[in-house]
Amino acid sequence: MRTSYRVAIAACFTGVLLLAIYWPGLHGSFFFDDGPSILQAKGVRLETLSFESLRQVFASGHSGPSGRPIAQLSFALNYYFSGFSPFLFKITNLAIHAANACLVFFLAFRLLAGTEQPAKQHIALIAAGVLATAWMLHPIQLLPVLHVVQRMTSLSTLFLLAALLLHISARDHGGRAGLARLIVAWGLLWPLSFFSKEAGALFPLFVLAWELIVRRSIVGGLDRFARCFAVVIGLILLAGTAHVFLPSGQWLWSGYDLRPFSLVERLMTEGRVLWFYLGLILFPRLEDLGLYHDDIIISSSLLSPWTTLPAIAGLIGLVWLAWRTRIKAPLLSFGIVWFLIGHGLESTFLPLEIAHEHRNYLPLFGILLAGAWALSIALQREGVCKTIGLTIAAAMLANFTFVTALRAHQFGEEGRRTQIEAQHHRTSARAQHEAAMNLAMQADAALPNSPIHSFATAHYQLACTLDPNSKMCWLGLIQLNCKAGIPAEPAWISELARRLQQTPFAPGDQNVLYAIKEMSIDGSTCLDRPTIDGLFSASLENPSVKGGVRSILYSWYSDYLWLNEHDMVAARAALGRSLKLNPGNPSNRLKWAQLLFIAGEREQARQLLLKLSNENLLSDERKTLTELLVTYNIAEH
Repeated sequence: MRTSYRVAIAACFTGVLLLAIYWPGLHGSFFFDDGPSILQAKGVRLETLSFESLRQVFASGHSGPSGRPIAQLSFALNYYFSGFSPFLFKITNLAIHAANACLVFFLAFRLLAGTEQPAKQHIALIAAGVLATAWMLHPIQLLPVLHVVQRMTSLSTLFLLAALLLHISARDHGGRAGLARLIVAWGLLWPLSFFSKEAGALFPLFVLAWELIVRRSIVGGLDRFARCFAVVIGLILLAGTAHVFLPSGQWLWSGYDLRPFSLVERLMTEGRVLWFYLGLILFPRLEDLGLYHDDIIISSSLLSPWTTLPAIAGLIGLVWLAWRTRIKAPLLSFGIVWFLIGHGLESTFLPLEIAHEHRNYLPLFGILLAGAWALSIALQREGVCKTIGLTIAAAMLANFTFVTALRAHQFGEEGRRTQIEAQHHRTSARAQHEAAMNLAMQADAALPNSPIHSFATAHYQLACTLDPNSKMCWLGLIQLNCKAGIPAEPAWISELARRLQQTPFAPGDQNVLYAIKEMSIDGSTCLDRPTIDGLFSASLENPSVKGGVRSILYSWYSDYLWLNEHDMVAARAALGRSLKLNPGNPSNRLKWAQLLFIAGEREQARQLLLKLSNENLLSDERKTLTELLVTYNIAEH
């Protein structure tokens, strides 16, 4: 009872400390992917708690192959109760992070206590507490809290850790109670983890590692369940590997058409990236941490840069160390394997961006577990070893707390955040671009000779120089001049058109055309129609633009021609091309009905509207459809 009381007091203290450290950052704004994934996502705007509205939320996600409906639902519920309040979105993230820290503590204690004698469980309790506190306060964990969209990562981790704890409990107890826990872990919590973010698919590998390393060490061998489970996972991995090399799996590799690196180059680069992550974990410095790490050089060969080969050799050495220590030091082995499994998707073959800190949210546990194992050994010894162990643990926690506090303060205000990011990452095109965007939103940016206008221009130009494929930086320069009442430089427009036509069309590049369309409609652009026609044409001529994106571009081009130029013939032709590429899109069919109505083809418009009444439309589209039907009936009478 006394021990439980102390644990409760320690938990309350660390909870208050967590809130105090993160408090400045909770007052920051939405940023980066928060815009398209939350603010501009119509499915997040939950107005009523009904079965139909919740079903629409589940079906509205576009992140990842699954749409991540559980995370989408959490965003929608945040909006329903508090609107787009960044503070309340972030405080929700912080609560999830705190819950994860509790799960990390229980998992760590179970692992540490399971390999020690009962008399030494108080040492396991101390080591688990240090591990959980370090995991909770580590500065590399800041983004899943203050970058709202990364709730996908923390939610997935929440359900995965809960599922793993239930699996371990089920295997320890057995019987009907154990079977029930296995059903909940695998039938409920694992799907919730996966549908929060696809990294939840790694859960079986974490379980396999625990079965083969930790449980085997405790019970002295593998039972039938563990052997069968290992065979099943092995067969699934073989089947998955075969799938990606078959024609049906080629969709996976198509993503590399939009990246400035190949599969081989990514794999070589990730070897260096994993050591970069380990450096951030063990020796976090404010200057090295950042939202963007696009300044990491791509490995073009094993010797370019020269650190590529040693990095890969070092990873092989880690695997060898995990194998050699699996019997005598199972927690050290398990910690290494945990870290590597945690990066098994996002840091290997998938055509994702090279590096992001939030990818360490779950893998961090493995490195800290190895450290907690070493601390538990030190605490069992009196004298120098114990003193050194406690000193290192205290220094580590103090450093993590200090750096996280500085970083949370940085993220509390957009101007401060973006300028510090740009200073710390001078060769990051994204950091420079975001710093320019923040300056461009200031009132003084509209004054052509103001320092703010000059600084924003310099940041944009540096971003364009750093990234030869970027389009958004040139759009930013054009927008900045339009805001200041200055004609856009012809060289900027020419270079933007060239990049839209000739460079790989990355997933976010279509937003350039969306922004141009919106600027034209609201009257804030300084571009004439021939220029905008040319930019859309350049994009549509790009061979890397696939059918789905091409359909979207034609639809946006139609919006521009209709709402800004009032050229109904051209608008109808563009929308027709969009529908030809994607005939089932209900949003574009609704636009087509509107154009038919304007053109006087009212009966065709009415028939199409009636068909759309049974389609899956968003709430504002449903409202437009209803208004059109009412208008049609009034016109008829």
